[in-house]
Amino acid sequence: MRVKRYIVDSMPEALDKIRADLGKDAVILNSKPVKTGGMFGMFGKMRIEVIAAVDEKASENEKTQGSSMSRQMDATTRPQAGTYTAKQAYRNAAVPQPMKTESAVAVQEREPSPDVVSLEPKRDFTTREAAPANAVNERPKQPEPPIQTSRKVENQTGTTGTDELASEVRGMRQMFQKLLVHDLSQQLPEAFQVIRTRLLDQGVTEEVTAEILKKLMEKTDAAHQWQVEEARDACREIITGMLAANAQTSVRLERSVQYAFFFGPTGVGKTTTIAKMAANSMLKEKRRIGFITADTYRMAAVEQLKTYANILNVPMEVVFQPKEMVTAMERLSDCDLIFVDTAGRNFRNDEYVQGIRELVEQGTNSVNYLVLSLTSKYTDMKAIIQNFSDVPVKQVIFTKADETQSFGTMLNVSEEMKLALSYITTGQNVPDDIVVATPTLVSSMVVGD
Repeated sequence: MRVKRYIVDSMPEALDKIRADLGKDAVILNSKPVKTGGMFGMFGKMRIEVIAAVDEKASENEKTQGSSMSRQMDATTRPQAGTYTAKQAYRNAAVPQPMKTESAVAVQEREPSPDVVSLEPKRDFTTREAAPANAVNERPKQPEPPIQTSRKVENQTGTTGTDELASEVRGMRQMFQKLLVHDLSQQLPEAFQVIRTRLLDQGVTEEVTAEILKKLMEKTDAAHQWQVEEARDACREIITGMLAANAQTSVRLERSVQYAFFFGPTGVGKTTTIAKMAANSMLKEKRRIGFITADTYRMAAVEQLKTYANILNVPMEVVFQPKEMVTAMERLSDCDLIFVDTAGRNFRNDEYVQGIRELVEQGTNSVNYLVLSLTSKYTDMKAIIQNFSDVPVKQVIFTKADETQSFGTMLNVSEEMKLALSYITTGQNVPDDIVVATPTLVSSMVVGD
């Protein structure tokens, strides 16, 4: 490898010197204008600094291949990244170039990636000032190094593209709902702002709140002057319709139902709720009642249900494994309706959820109740419902309505999780503190009287 530095007045002069010293295989590594001469930095003359190099070994190999092969390769091979031919350097002499620190061999060996494609069209520079006919390494029709972009980017939109698009659409929808609730809230009529504040205070999600406000605005034209009471009545009507869309035809236990299964997280009041519903079925509907409990994990759980069984004077069976359900059902075959109490455990335990599913599968002509507490956060309720997704849930019972002032989670569960509401418990008194969760009642609890 031979490298030489030249200070010349023009590029044609540099080309002549490079050709004479290094031969036609030389390449120009760098060129920039410099000021020479003068005194104290003044009265200097602008000249051109050119650094050129030649690989003597490559030059000898090229000579053995013949001039015809060299021209063919020049026509089909793209310029190597990071190098300049003599004529290209002549065309770009006016533009200062940074000094290259790597060797010419490394520059020549660095090939463009096979996965890249040029986006820049070819340009013809034949109209520019021509160099001498035998200029060093001259390629008249060779384009400048093109701007390159990776072709691999185009192949990254495979099967994941559809999922990403669907996720983006959902995100845009949620963003729109939040904008409607927050950014546009100050532009809503005063009565609507009162409704919005009430719904959010009740724990109704932003998306459901935005849907209710949208339906309110569609009821009348923009010129209508809404009063607070009028907007509240309209809101109750809208919520009642939303709840009715997911409601069961009949909430009460029909005569055809033989088994009622109750499951849910620990501490929500499943056993007390069973006692209330059993007492109403026996006292008001005159049905023969029986109890089965599988809650053998919690201390005194069996004794609690046994106490209710003694008060009501009804039979009771205890099962420790799902396979014992068949025997317990046979012993209670003379009962019209059997209430099954399951263990209240961590709903994140997959083994527990699987056990609940095995218990439920034992019953025919049955109804399943998921018991949730109104004192729980809606995010926790969603997680509970999702973890019990393998269990066929028919209806939801909300407990502890007397221990909270927020009832919006009932609307969220019905509208977003598409589950039917059945009963609401309002205290611990058996059998009085339980009511049917009708759409009218729930809407009144959420909106207020």
